Amino acid sequence: MTASGEALASPQTRRRRPVTAAAVAVLLAAGTVTAVAATPASAATVDTSAWYVLVNRNSGKALDVYGLATNDGGRIAQWTRNDGANQQWQFLDSGGGYYRLKSRHSGKVLDVPNSSTADGAAIQQWTDHGGTNQQFRLADSDGGNVRLIARHSNKAVEVQGSSTADGANVVQYGDTGGNNQQWQLAKVSGGGDPGGSGCGKAPTLRSGAQTIQSSGKSRSFVLRVPDGYDNTRPYRLIFGFHWNGGTMNDVSGGGTSGTAWSYYGMQEQSNNSAILVAPQGLGNGWANSGGEDVVFVDDMVKRIEADLCVDPKLRFAMGFSYGGGMSYSLACSRPTVFRAVVVYAGGQLSGCSGGTQPVAYFGIHGISDNVLNISAGRSLRDRFVANNGCAAQSPREPAAGSRTHITTTYSCRAGYPVQWAAFDGGHGPGPVDGCSCEDGVRTWTKGEAWKFISQF
Repeated sequence: MTASGEALASPQTRRRRPVTAAAVAVLLAAGTVTAVAATPASAATVDTSAWYVLVNRNSGKALDVYGLATNDGGRIAQWTRNDGANQQWQFLDSGGGYYRLKSRHSGKVLDVPNSSTADGAAIQQWTDHGGTNQQFRLADSDGGNVRLIARHSNKAVEVQGSSTADGANVVQYGDTGGNNQQWQLAKVSGGGDPGGSGCGKAPTLRSGAQTIQSSGKSRSFVLRVPDGYDNTRPYRLIFGFHWNGGTMNDVSGGGTSGTAWSYYGMQEQSNNSAILVAPQGLGNGWANSGGEDVVFVDDMVKRIEADLCVDPKLRFAMGFSYGGGMSYSLACSRPTVFRAVVVYAGGQLSGCSGGTQPVAYFGIHGISDNVLNISAGRSLRDRFVANNGCAAQSPREPAAGSRTHITTTYSCRAGYPVQWAAFDGGHGPGPVDGCSCEDGVRTWTKGEAWKFISQF
């Protein structure tokens, strides 16, 4: 097993203001409209028995009933995601591809006051009466994001002014497709396990090299479809990112360790329970210039899940060195897309757009790493120790010469664990206890990584 090294590149307590103003009565017009059936969004498979948190693509914050209001006219805003009942919404089918969005906290639905068609009209909550000003369709955007389009006005639900602040207004505005009008649907409870839009389809994708267009460039990845693939069974989706100078074939083939180390050992460990992906970086790296590698991941997810049966709650990313940096970047920028990441000897190499939301995180690093010092790995870890609401601690690390590893599990918010494994060794993803070697057949990392991933 061989790998090339690289140089390092460059819970917040929630506070609410009390709602002091009395609710103002709003007369809702009962105008007649000619309804045209909307085409359902393919990027989001809506389960009407489930509850979702809607996360804004621009800010990473959640659609929220402000001040925990329960009254008609209560303001809708964005707020740091905490998955509280006032951030959970159920999609009630109104027919023709339209839905009413019901608050779990108040039982009221999203509503445009007085059936306004004006840009900037505030979104509020109101008792459900089924009016067209309470109905929204889902319009596809890339990366599994959707836009909510009001039936009566044909305008999109957006965070006003592209604000990233807690408490920023949510309004309707002409559909521009901007990031502040895009929302990720994160299922938090209820419903069955329907999987993505590829479930039930006869697949056209096969194991092997694939090519897609992304950001105007031809991009490649190696796909492994499980033996005995069942299109009615939602599978985990695991991305394995290569190191600097490595390739997608190095990851998919397992290098000198062969199939025991394919996809960082996940082919062996998952035992045909996961769809595996090894993407190819531009110039054999993950510079992520202008976010293009994150968009590439968005495009791979969309292509794969349109064809194969994936559980959208169980997407994972892992990688070594530069690939670890890319996995960390996805944890920062796509916290509602990826359930967990595993970072082998990583550093902040591919950027960290966002980086304020919780994601399950497992960092693995050698105490004698002379390419990316262990302090870089600790820094990445500590971001998610904070984001995931973990109790602070100083994890034990093995002594030089011990040829052992120590894994620490933090005490964190339920559902968002953080683990840290430090080992007596250098820059590599496949250390073996008891020797100074790298061996994908004998390494302990693949077993611990799979145990971390398979808990979800």
